[in-house]
Amino acid sequence: MSEVKELLGIAKRAATAAQAVILSHYEKNLSVEWKPDNTPVTIADKGAEEKLRQVFEKETPNFGVIGEEFGIEKPDAEYKWVFDPIDGTKSFIRGVPLFGTLIGLYHKDEPWVGIVNLPAQNHMLYAGKGLGAFMDDAQVHVSKVAKMKQGLALSGTVNTFETEGYADNFERYRKSAMLYRGWGDCYGYFLVATGRAEAMIDPTVSLWDVAAFPAIFAEAGGKFSLLNGESKLFNADGTPSHLIHEGYTSVATNALVNEEVLGFFK
Repeated sequence: MSEVKELLGIAKRAATAAQAVILSHYEKNLSVEWKPDNTPVTIADKGAEEKLRQVFEKETPNFGVIGEEFGIEKPDAEYKWVFDPIDGTKSFIRGVPLFGTLIGLYHKDEPWVGIVNLPAQNHMLYAGKGLGAFMDDAQVHVSKVAKMKQGLALSGTVNTFETEGYADNFERYRKSAMLYRGWGDCYGYFLVATGRAEAMIDPTVSLWDVAAFPAIFAEAGGKFSLLNGESKLFNADGTPSHLIHEGYTSVATNALVNEEVLGFFK
């Protein structure tokens, strides 16, 4: 547990260093590049990832890294950092403060550390295996709502559900809830993990979009899985269980509504 605590401290320092880079560009007139997958990238994304890599190289030089902007280093390492410097770049470039930095640490196939840092809101959600989940040093838990008819349902991009053939399933999910909102990207997971919402579904995302969440939801008392119920993002040998770039549809809940939510997509 002391090792996990030490590594969590490194992750928090890295997130804080990246936050300074991100905020130096926030609400500025930035040029935007569009990648082949039609997602945007800016100097802030690249600068924040460079800062994360610098911290991890200094503090944990033998660990592997998987980052959105600059790829994979040391893929065979026993420990791997997986991060997205700005999850929600489309929000970031519009001045919408619902973006964040995501960091996950894995020991082989086990999630050890997870962080969601929200720079524009100055909130950090973090967890370490066996240490609990915290927001700004106060311990957090998922909600105790047991049925979606009393719950708040969240999702990522609705049109992706449609293009992936889940339009009807999504409608059942949306209409099951007392309230639905499209607060997507990392902010949706943040709300579920801290007890503000009951479920978040994100269609067709990359490894770095979700790698932070298994540790967080395990420690917050919730449930994180893929749409098929599978919970592992890495195989026993430390290789990703799916394609790194796309292939994940993730589901995060307060655990109590998990079977109900997954049932809408069968």
